[in-house]
Amino acid sequence: MTELATRRPSREQRWPMTGEAWFTLVDEVGRLRADVASLTGELADGVVDLAVIKAARRLDVLSAVLDAAERIHESEQAVIGRRVTVLEAEGESDIYTLVFPGDGDPAQGWISADSPLGSAVLGCWPGASVEVTAPAGRGLVTVLSVE
Repeated sequence: MTELATRRPSREQRWPMTGEAWFTLVDEVGRLRADVASLTGELADGVVDLAVIKAARRLDVLSAVLDAAERIHESEQAVIGRRVTVLEAEGESDIYTLVFPGDGDPAQGWISADSPLGSAVLGCWPGASVEVTAPAGRGLVTVLSVE
């Protein structure tokens, strides 16, 4: 996990995902709840532990994602848990797996659903062209396939 989510997803945001991704999310939220409770119970009064803070922040973000999760059964829709091949404006194609907010690592081929590219393609079908607005500028990508 190299991309740390620092913002909580908005209440209006829906997070479409595969059933497998949903079960993974449920398991991780449960594990994080237990971890945070355990870590917090071990701390002495007034001690701040970075591990507890990180786990609590991740629990907060993933709990909000779970609350707004929407299981999608259409096999060709770009949702969390699926691999998406995109054609960038420069003519290069790249394959990414859409992952939970905060889990993105482009070097591993993982794009966070709340990143500029991830949020642009989330919910798209093959053939869709969408504009991506990123810190580096705007660009157009086309969804070539979804697996």
